[in-house]
Amino acid sequence: MAKKNSTGSDTIDCACVIHGLGYDWEYVEKLYNMLCRNLTLKVRFHVYTEKHRPVPGHMIKHELTEWPGISGPKKSWWYKIQLFNSDHHRGNLLYFDLDNVILRDVSWIAQLPTEKFWSIKDFRHLQNDVHSGINSSIMWWNVPQFDWVYRDFIKKDLHALVRQYSQGDQEYLTAMIGDKNIRFFDNRFIQSWRWQAYEGGMLFPSKKTISPGTGTHVNDNVAVLVFHGQPKPHQMLHDVVIKQHWK
Repeated sequence: MAKKNSTGSDTIDCACVIHGLGYDWEYVEKLYNMLCRNLTLKVRFHVYTEKHRPVPGHMIKHELTEWPGISGPKKSWWYKIQLFNSDHHRGNLLYFDLDNVILRDVSWIAQLPTEKFWSIKDFRHLQNDVHSGINSSIMWWNVPQFDWVYRDFIKKDLHALVRQYSQGDQEYLTAMIGDKNIRFFDNRFIQSWRWQAYEGGMLFPSKKTISPGTGTHVNDNVAVLVFHGQPKPHQMLHDVVIKQHWK
């Protein structure tokens, strides 16, 4: 039986963005499956994508507004800004990047109060303690409350923003939403696969792993592994942990 979230509902709205050729559709299906397995709430799944891309009936399709010249692996992430458009959705939204691997229950996210915007603390803080920006691989917020992010964004010169914010949407969101409104998920539960889990984690500044050749290591607290950068989950199916959970 599904539990209730902080608003008293037994349903949670989850979303992904798929734009261009960076990911095969299997990433959408696997993310949906992982969310259904690892949430005690009923999942209502929203797919933000191009007009021409078919989406199966058990998912809710949102047609992205195309921005000419904004596509490809280093630009498609800007389409995540359209998640903040309350014309698409009015309520709380839990967003996951397609290359996350969910290992265990993430229902605790639904209990976090959405008068603030929740995200991951950017993993660059593992190299630099003073870094405090967000990583937008997972986000939880109330869309109407933060609709101003989208309204303000579309008034600006998009191509100028792309040049100004080299780290993409997450650098922009950090600057716009600000410390007053940003809250970070507990970093015990969400980790970088490449820097904290693969071969026991990475030693900085040498960039050597702790246990070379031993695959992915996670403790019982870790609920999500974030695959920022390369490789991607489909390239790591020889790894026991990834093969077990990315399905």
